[in-house]
Amino acid sequence: MSHEDTEEIPVMQRIYNRIWLLAVIGIIFFFVTYVGWGLIDVFSVPAR
Repeated sequence: MSHEDTEEIPVMQRIYNRIWLLAVIGIIFFFVTYVGWGLIDVFSVPAR
C-alpha cells in the first residue's frame, strides 16, 4: 500500500470534484444574493 492510498482527501478537494454540487451551491448563492439585494433595495425606498 502506498502513501497516496492512505492519504486523506481534503474537504475542499472533495467538494471541487463534485461538479453538480458546485453548480447547486452557485445557483443558491446567486439566488440568495440577488433576493437579498432586491429586499435591501425595496426596503431602502423612503416611505411617504
